[in-house]
Amino acid sequence: MVLELATIWNILLTVIVAPIAWYIKSQNDELKRVQILLNKTREQYVHKNDHKDDIDRVVEHLVRLEQKLDSLIASK
Repeated sequence: MVLELATIWNILLTVIVAPIAWYIKSQNDELKRVQILLNKTREQYVHKNDHKDDIDRVVEHLVRLEQKLDSLIASK
């Protein structure tokens, strides 16, 4: 009789604990996936000041190129 109660108790615990453990694992996996996506989003984000600085540098180079073309055309 004692052996049967232990077996029933083990089965009951397994039926209760296994779904809980599976749920916790699936939630943990989803959390890791969301963290990876969040990190990728942060990597792609550019601060407004950084973007402005980059655009300013491009404009400076275009102005210099325009001046060189103007001087080349004027010398002919």
